[in-house]
Amino acid sequence: MTMHLTTRTSLCLAWGLVGVLLTMTEPALADPKLRKLECVAVQAAVMESGLSFGITTDSLREALLTGIKAKLPRLKVDPSCSNRIVFKVFMQNIAAGTFDGFAGHVAFEVRRKATFIDSSEPIDARAFDLESYIHGTRDKAKTSVLDQLNSHLAQFATDYAAANP
Repeated sequence: MTMHLTTRTSLCLAWGLVGVLLTMTEPALADPKLRKLECVAVQAAVMESGLSFGITTDSLREALLTGIKAKLPRLKVDPSCSNRIVFKVFMQNIAAGTFDGFAGHVAFEVRRKATFIDSSEPIDARAFDLESYIHGTRDKAKTSVLDQLNSHLAQFATDYAAANP
């Protein structure tokens, strides 16, 4: 009887520990490539295949600036800054039978100047990047792109805050 009770208690404690570990949130890790990032220039690019979805580089750039101001108020936006946030969108029309939709790819990058230690050569290096594939009906194309931009900006803001407390 004691052996059975000990085994049952051990199992309960083990499952309880597993439950605690599964519910723990992972802390944001401070990425050293984002430390001391004080300013960025902003760039946006759109490539569409087929009929236009109404997404322009100007509308993306404006959404990017608005998002940076809201989510990263400490990060200065300066067109002369050598660090860049780049948001690229590729959208393609898909029409099959009665389906009229799109498939696309969005990429969010932060690029910084870096130096090779061995050669002292300056390079343009990627410090942060996220990419997503999107798809849906034509009427959801612009919303899908802007939702992904917002999601990528939110993740970047979390990582930036961890690296720059």
